[in-house]
Amino acid sequence: MPFLANGQGELWLKKYQTARNYFNAENPTAVSDSIAKALFTEIVESEPNPLIPDTIFADAYEKLGILYLIQNQPGQSILLLQSGVRFTKEKALPDTLLFASYLYLGESFFLQNQVDSSLHFLDLAEKSLMGKQDQTDTGRLYNSLGVIYYESGNFSQAVNYFSKAKSILLNKSAPEQPAENQYALMSLLSNEAAAWTNLKEFDKASALFAEALNLDVETPEIEKKLTSLYVKKEEPDTALIYLQRAWNDSDTDNRLYQNLLAEIFLLKGQPDRVTGLFDSLQEATSAAPTGEEPTTYNFRGGKSYQLLGKAWLEKGEYKKALDSFHKSLLYFDESFTQADTFQNPTPGNVNWGMTDLFETLVLKAKSARLLAKETNDVRFYDLTFETFQVAFDLVFYMNNLYDNQEARLFLGEAIRAGYESAVLAALERYEQTNQPAHLIQGFLWAEESKASALELAKNEARIKEKAGIPEELLQEEKALKFQLTRANRRLMENYAPEKAEELETAVRDNKLALSRLYASYNGFDTYFIKKLEAERIEFSSLQTLVNSGNLAILSYFMAEEDVFCFTLSPGGLKLAPPQKENVVRETIQALQANLLESGGKNRNKLEKQASAAYDQLIAAAYPHLKKYRSWVVLPDQLLVHLPFEMLIDADGKFLVENHALTYQYSGKLLQLDSNPVRSTGQAMGFAPFTADSNSEDTGSFNLLPYSELEMEALGGKVFTGNSATKTAFLNHSEDASLIHLATHAVTAQDATANAYIVFSPSEPDHLLRDEELYQLALTNTSLVFLSACETHTGKVMKSEGLISLSRGFSYAGCSNVVSSIWKANDKATSYLSRDFYRWIAKGYGYDVALQRAKIGLMEDPEMAQYRHPYFWANLVFIGNPTSKSTFFSSRSLFWFLFIALTSIAGWFFWTKKGKPKLSL
Repeated sequence: MPFLANGQGELWLKKYQTARNYFNAENPTAVSDSIAKALFTEIVESEPNPLIPDTIFADAYEKLGILYLIQNQPGQSILLLQSGVRFTKEKALPDTLLFASYLYLGESFFLQNQVDSSLHFLDLAEKSLMGKQDQTDTGRLYNSLGVIYYESGNFSQAVNYFSKAKSILLNKSAPEQPAENQYALMSLLSNEAAAWTNLKEFDKASALFAEALNLDVETPEIEKKLTSLYVKKEEPDTALIYLQRAWNDSDTDNRLYQNLLAEIFLLKGQPDRVTGLFDSLQEATSAAPTGEEPTTYNFRGGKSYQLLGKAWLEKGEYKKALDSFHKSLLYFDESFTQADTFQNPTPGNVNWGMTDLFETLVLKAKSARLLAKETNDVRFYDLTFETFQVAFDLVFYMNNLYDNQEARLFLGEAIRAGYESAVLAALERYEQTNQPAHLIQGFLWAEESKASALELAKNEARIKEKAGIPEELLQEEKALKFQLTRANRRLMENYAPEKAEELETAVRDNKLALSRLYASYNGFDTYFIKKLEAERIEFSSLQTLVNSGNLAILSYFMAEEDVFCFTLSPGGLKLAPPQKENVVRETIQALQANLLESGGKNRNKLEKQASAAYDQLIAAAYPHLKKYRSWVVLPDQLLVHLPFEMLIDADGKFLVENHALTYQYSGKLLQLDSNPVRSTGQAMGFAPFTADSNSEDTGSFNLLPYSELEMEALGGKVFTGNSATKTAFLNHSEDASLIHLATHAVTAQDATANAYIVFSPSEPDHLLRDEELYQLALTNTSLVFLSACETHTGKVMKSEGLISLSRGFSYAGCSNVVSSIWKANDKATSYLSRDFYRWIAKGYGYDVALQRAKIGLMEDPEMAQYRHPYFWANLVFIGNPTSKSTFFSSRSLFWFLFIALTSIAGWFFWTKKGKPKLSL
């Protein structure tokens, strides 16, 4: 501290030191804070004052802003902290002095529900931290970021931030921690546990809560969160035990207590007790009671109205339910002030409890639908569809805000039920009105609910190239992804328990580094804005697609107990009669089990099952589909593993005999490709387990003697045996126009981290794991042909569909993939592959080429033993249809012109020779 020259200066210094002493009191009280606030106020109000150093003014603004924040006055805190920031910049003081101001500005804006501003200042805090030697409060920064991610519904990333803050605190704390550190640790443990609770990882949450309880600090606060855990687990009796422990009888008018009790009553099927509990809620105002944070109160008020609405819904009081849900929205979204029930908020900013906001919108839409049925008032039908759409617009915003696939997959599963309700509402209205608009809306919502994480990844990759993001940041992203992949692999391969924590920390820190990098991308306006402006699914585009390609789309959607089939063709959109989901499931499971158990031998029972599946899934729609040779199938849930080409029609023929089938994860991803076979780049083939492989050790993997023959007609560069290494693949794949992998693969139904593709064991690292696929950039690759076993199988998610190795290649940017649903026969696969490439060389699209290869195998007398669907139905084409079933390749065009010109020349010669000359 510089010396102050005279008595007045010393007086100011004494005031400042006294204020700091009260501010840093070991046991602060309202009185000590009040004295500190008065002294700091006196200092800042004396500006400008040459007797006071600039650094004291800057510190006084900061400390005063923090004191107002502690006293739940975030608005006043923001004014003072921003004044301090301006002063620091005007006086050209070091930016490192601004860390605390930025941090507390972030927290203050968050308490005012201005989360975009909050994130901005927290990002500035993190940047100023880089050059700061004293990194006190770093843990608080990561905790604040964790809270924001938690409130936005990104619970998986919130876990990482809370865990990071916890590790920082533990590294800095002495063995005997002071009371404030014990309290901070309890808070971080319970925050992380709450995030795991929302992810439904209850065992992890319970372990963290137990650790927090052992600290013997603020036990009632932990018990409140344990109440929420058991509510989430739907164990109301245990939840009630913790609720009663957490509150004294004198505190039971607390809003949080009432909300938890209401959730318990609802779990017990006691809606009357909920409406009784909230008797006075109709008179409640939005003003916060004394001593409670405004935003917290508003959120809890919104939750109360949401729970009241649920109770009225159970009691069949739909108008009261609708009114309650609308009032809930007014609390959840402070920018929304329309008391009119027929109005809805406009998504576009981060709010407290965004997942609760979505749930309330869906519940409001359901109430409006039930009220419309009860009153036959068309206004409530309109409100139903409008409210559902607002809910899905909010989901779109949230998904674009999220920075990792894990969070998007979790959100997709959480909101799937909302889409099911919306589709059913649209179809119900279509039955009533027969208006195509309602059928179209149901179809669009059905497809919008699928594969959102995959769609967003493709959009981001496309937008990122044109968003003006510096190349060094893109390279940093690539390096971080590589480090994360390596850290994940080390963690997965670790067998030493003592190293687990160290490896988990490395994975977490890499995820956080990527998170902060992606947050910086949002600073480029064009990037985030273009993500939000990305084209949503449009019916007119899909209608143009089927018209131009003269093809048909079959879209399947499961809701409640039914399987719905939409068909879109040049003849328009139609809906087949729904089928019972349990009946379809039984048929498909029996078909799949019989197919795999048969081993390609017994066909009688299989053909009956294939006919039954056709009757349930295709027959009713077939009259509208029959004349279209090319079909695009958009499966849902259990149908993702079904090869439709093996279903048997009413004439006893496999569908593949008359139709070329393309599969796609969602209609959102469909586009018409006029010429998928691009000439740029080189075709690449990899066959590490050929019959003449030089490898002395193939590990546990058998040789595939026909694998090299698969690529006989491929052209390009083929790597076989020891040359077919993972390194060669990584070095060449991103420049390849076409990639063929004739090798082994391993997948798992419930743990895709164990899925991988096998390259030559001549390298120690010869397994290409599924997560590594997500780091590739295959936008230049027209097709990946995966003849390896079971590359199109894996975990099936309700919203995202199939999480498989084949999806990994789609995620990496390749639009077209041929993949295998079950273990492939080496010889049959080799035949199909060779024939596939021959048809491609003749100018056919991928879908027709695969169809003709399968027909060729069934008709070839030399392959008679492989006619069973077991040998050919496993290979499916996932991608985009072509605008024409055939087109000329350069070779076929040459021969066409040669034959045509030869014929013309011959005709001309004949006429010249055979006709008499005319005399003059």
